[in-house]
Amino acid sequence: MQANNSNNAMSLLDDAELVNQIKQHNKHAFDELYKRFVKTLTGYGLRLTDDIQIIEDSLHDVFVWIWTNRHKFEIQYSLKSYLIKSVRTTIIHKLKKEQKNVSTDFVDTEEELLNDSSSYNSVESEFILKESHKSTAKMVLAMLETLSPKQKELIHLRYYQELSFKEIASLLNISIKGCYKLMARAIDGLRQKHLLILFLLWLYGVITS
Repeated sequence: MQANNSNNAMSLLDDAELVNQIKQHNKHAFDELYKRFVKTLTGYGLRLTDDIQIIEDSLHDVFVWIWTNRHKFEIQYSLKSYLIKSVRTTIIHKLKKEQKNVSTDFVDTEEELLNDSSSYNSVESEFILKESHKSTAKMVLAMLETLSPKQKELIHLRYYQELSFKEIASLLNISIKGCYKLMARAIDGLRQKHLLILFLLWLYGVITS
């Protein structure tokens, strides 16, 4: 009963308080960390590879590292962006180590992004993701498949995970300007395929079925 009460108490903590409890060697807080983010991190991992074993191993490595090094567990921006970045780095490292296919689009250099001539439209890129029915979600996901892997990753991080451009830039190891350029490339890609208006209507919540 006491363990259940402790777990329930942990679920009420915000991310910053949860991190603080983990640093104080609270195992219940660590268990809550895993439960709170495992689905999100697994879903993100599936955007990088379809090798579920590598995803599971990567999550295991990340969480073991966190607990082993809990005394120096520091979050620069948000807990979610920290975990996503850790999982991303670990998965890509494992894929390279096993010589499995890693899309070069996931490791574009910042220079390549900054040399892109696309213009960034902050209005188009700052829409808030709205709830949508499953049929619309499937349609939008199919539409996003027309983008490159890195562009899809940015859309996912920005609108699905709701990370800020600052957090995304840190995760992808590029500047905020480079992040804007990458978003511009995605927006331009949709515009050229005459899909931008559909994407924007979905973000606004106009399309619901």
